[in-house]
Amino acid sequence: MAESATLNPKSGKSSKKTSKENGQKAKPNGAAGASDQKANPQLDPAMLEKIAAVRTKVHETFGKVALAMMALPRYRHLSLLDLNHVLLEPLVRDRVAIATAAKSEEAASGADSLSGVALWASVSEEVDAKIREQIKAGVFPVRLSAKEWDSGNINWLLDVIAPNQKLTTSVIANFKQIIKEGDLRIHPLITRLVDPETLKKMGAEPVGKSEDA
Repeated sequence: MAESATLNPKSGKSSKKTSKENGQKAKPNGAAGASDQKANPQLDPAMLEKIAAVRTKVHETFGKVALAMMALPRYRHLSLLDLNHVLLEPLVRDRVAIATAAKSEEAASGADSLSGVALWASVSEEVDAKIREQIKAGVFPVRLSAKEWDSGNINWLLDVIAPNQKLTTSVIANFKQIIKEGDLRIHPLITRLVDPETLKKMGAEPVGKSEDA
């Protein structure tokens, strides 16, 4: 399963004072430049390199998952703005789990290493009710705000994207390793992708339209 990270670079702000305000004469340009550098220190080169690497990783993962989603009829109607809400926001909050093929399998097939994707959320009771309402109304994919993807300890497996039923089952079977605590609830779409026995072994709680929200 691949990792994702949130980029939150911050820049400091400096305020300028006149010579009357600070009771001192204006500094020469050279002295002022040195003062500005002290007030606004640059990020450490190692940190900049790490940020760039994380950004590149997020971009690569977004592209791979977006292509996999567009191959499925249930996602082909989505616009780029939709992908921002449905994929990018959970991705930067580590709510997109990537399953990759073993190196030996990848080398033998020559295929891309991505073999499956799990879209999930860990939500509060309020957001849990919101998800249930959307399912009951037939809304797909589930729409959440940025902060709602990681708002509590009620875990929702919202979709699994894989090329066949075997890989879908494998992704679901291994998903339990991702969540450490809290309940696990399954979108009704997923219950149609795999056999009930797999879900039973996970201790998952399937949620259907007919269930009271």
